Amino acid sequence: MKLTVLGKYGPYPNADGATSSYLINANGVNILLDMGAGSFSRLVKTLPPEKVDIIIFSHFHFDHCSDFGVLGYYYQRLVAEGYNRKPKVFCPSQGGILAETVINNPNFAVKTVKGGDVIEESGIKFEFFDMNHPVSCVGVKIFDGNKTFAYTGDTNLTDNLDFLYSGTDLVLADGAFLLKDWSEKRPHLSVSHIVKLTKKWGNRSIISHINPNYDESLIKKEIGEANCTVAEEGRFYEI
Repeated sequence: MKLTVLGKYGPYPNADGATSSYLINANGVNILLDMGAGSFSRLVKTLPPEKVDIIIFSHFHFDHCSDFGVLGYYYQRLVAEGYNRKPKVFCPSQGGILAETVINNPNFAVKTVKGGDVIEESGIKFEFFDMNHPVSCVGVKIFDGNKTFAYTGDTNLTDNLDFLYSGTDLVLADGAFLLKDWSEKRPHLSVSHIVKLTKKWGNRSIISHINPNYDESLIKKEIGEANCTVAEEGRFYEI
């Protein structure tokens, strides 16, 4: 299994970046996790969009789904030319007009999901967990028969983080805040929380949803010696 970071920022990118979007290749199946601002052009550089098999939206905030509209135009052209393969989409059922835009697009095979759902598709097992965010948001655990990867989506503290981390080789985690800026009322985790989870479960974490105003050296300082790294856009990670 391989992870490619297309966009790592939130809630908006820096001048050269993109917001949350990640590509997983598991046993030849291409899985797109979220599709934030600027991610479509990054996807085109990495993989022909028509080779995406499955798209998972953790939730419907613009920095996680805005470029789906652009992908929709791309598929509209393909369908007009006779293309009839529909990528599968897994997403929450709630999310206002953004959710409706995805769920009602006729060129995609959409299945709504919630915490507790388990789906087996193309030889891959997907397990979904409710996260702690102001809107309906799911984290996902992906098992390819050999390795297990998890993505938190956006979340603050929740018991479901332990389920995501348990038995997982690599976790892509929301680390939007330094501990000094975090509180229980905030919509995201701190870097320190990810460090504690990583040490508790003895696996690896990639910290993403990076605040573009932060000096990343401060994030690395908060990581310390933990088995965590700050996501790098365009980088490939073996899981």
